[in-house]
Amino acid sequence: MLDAGTRLGPIELGLAASLGCAVLSVVRKVRVAVLSTGDELVEPGLPLGPGQIYNSNRRLLLSWLQRLGCEVVDAGILPDDLTLTRERLGQLNDVDLILSTGGVSVGEADYLGIALREAGELALWKLAIKPGKPLTFGHFRGVPVIGLPGNPASTLVTFGLLTRPYLLRRQGVQDVAPLQFSVPAGFDWPKPGNRREYLRGRMEHGQALIYKNQSSGVLRSAAWAEGLVQVREGTAPGKGDSVQFIPLSELLG
Repeated sequence: MLDAGTRLGPIELGLAASLGCAVLSVVRKVRVAVLSTGDELVEPGLPLGPGQIYNSNRRLLLSWLQRLGCEVVDAGILPDDLTLTRERLGQLNDVDLILSTGGVSVGEADYLGIALREAGELALWKLAIKPGKPLTFGHFRGVPVIGLPGNPASTLVTFGLLTRPYLLRRQGVQDVAPLQFSVPAGFDWPKPGNRREYLRGRMEHGQALIYKNQSSGVLRSAAWAEGLVQVREGTAPGKGDSVQFIPLSELLG
């Protein structure tokens, strides 16, 4: 009737009910701890001090994880302190994934990266995509850790394209790739790059247009957009050339 790995939506539940099934066997919710890094972060509603910014990534990820059916543990903001970072991570031993924002680097002030190297491993650092280059993957005392970049648009792209399918697989879902389709570009890309780029764009008059400011720190581009326009490395599409379009609606649920 319903194959293993099927996500239960209204249609699937209605089908089960039509056959008299009152109980279905399901995979338990994935428990995800979300934390942010950096003394510069301030929660919305509080005044900003010099050099501080509002923590938009936390709201973005908490809401997104709930839409994906995850059980969310809000681990707050990690201060720039190695001892406190060790302690906070050590309290997250009953979760299936630790999801951080702020990136993991090789700098002296990279306390999250230091803690991972001390009590686990840092298996991956940097991807050839834009935005989203400083994505990391590792383990802390056996718990998987995904470190997303700190810039809001980078967080959105890397969570949607990489963390989302990881979480769906952990939930038992088999088909985790988002729908994407070829559309004509309604823009001229200046020159080929050495990273695969995901531009915030939308469809108008049968062609893909892109937001004028593609900075990874501009979340307004995603609010304007309807999807991600993929520009493959080594290419410079012009108007009318074929590009891949991934609807945001495919990534958000």
